[in-house]
Amino acid sequence: MSDENLYQQLAEKIFLKDSVIIPQLFEMLADAKEAEALLALPATTEGAAEKTGMTADEAAKMLDTLFRKGLVFKKVKDEGVIYRLCRDLVQFHDATILWPEAPREFLDLWQKYMEDEWPTYASVVEKILEKPFSRIVPVNESIDATQRILAYEDVKEMIEGAKKIAVTNCTCRLIAQKCDRPINICLQLDRAADYSIDRGTGRELSKEEAMQKIREAEEAGLVHMTMNRSENTHFICNCCDDCCQTFPLIISMGLHLCDPSRFRSQVSTDLCTGCEDCLDSCFFGALSMSGDDLAVVDYEKCMGCGLCKVACTEGAITLVEAREKDFIPT
Repeated sequence: MSDENLYQQLAEKIFLKDSVIIPQLFEMLADAKEAEALLALPATTEGAAEKTGMTADEAAKMLDTLFRKGLVFKKVKDEGVIYRLCRDLVQFHDATILWPEAPREFLDLWQKYMEDEWPTYASVVEKILEKPFSRIVPVNESIDATQRILAYEDVKEMIEGAKKIAVTNCTCRLIAQKCDRPINICLQLDRAADYSIDRGTGRELSKEEAMQKIREAEEAGLVHMTMNRSENTHFICNCCDDCCQTFPLIISMGLHLCDPSRFRSQVSTDLCTGCEDCLDSCFFGALSMSGDDLAVVDYEKCMGCGLCKVACTEGAITLVEAREKDFIPT
């Protein structure tokens, strides 16, 4: 089999058979022998050795290298540690970009994919998924104490409930380099934290240190994003509007790639002074000025992140509940 076919097969394994760039990324990550090993997965070390004709030691060393590069994931089962290929584009993107030894050419090729191919693929993904993979979490303390806020939509509660926390670089800003917002700012919780620490891509944090990262993100005007479920949340990303994998496509193409929080902004006409600070803070263009020079909210565009409330020094903006508890999948 030609090397080109190997990398094309790997692209097909993660549902990207029509991509021109994804096979090139695989080729930068794995030589032909490693590509053959990847195609032999899932398997234990012994199983991979048998399928590829390597010794068990050779297979173990290779799988460890591929794990560090983010190409394989491992899980302990009764028969031993099972190694498998990354499952889809999300895992391939998030894991391989954090490869500690990744050369700049590799990161630049990833950015080329995000600019040239991702928008078209994302429009297809949007139509297939019943609910987006991720959702917005309101900025810490942006919701009034009288509002009904749940543990899995409160970043402080999410951190307090985690058994282990790690911080990693933001994959999107690492490759895009379109802004000067913090890079070492995305939080991994529990199993995701274990994974990143094991790989050497994350640094363990105390809960106090994690909350400091949250404050740093909010001061930089970043929006919290997490998994779109009420259980087993594994990450808190802190996202910008120019480098993020999803936000620019929400803004420019209107794609439904991320759910809003259960809240939306509301402006008090009695308190608004028309300073326009809230307009500058909103990624999604949900705020504008009325004929009376007062801020108004476009409820269709508001993602309920709370940045506008933080920006409003007059206290004219509140977050109000707009969606029921069951809006967030279990």
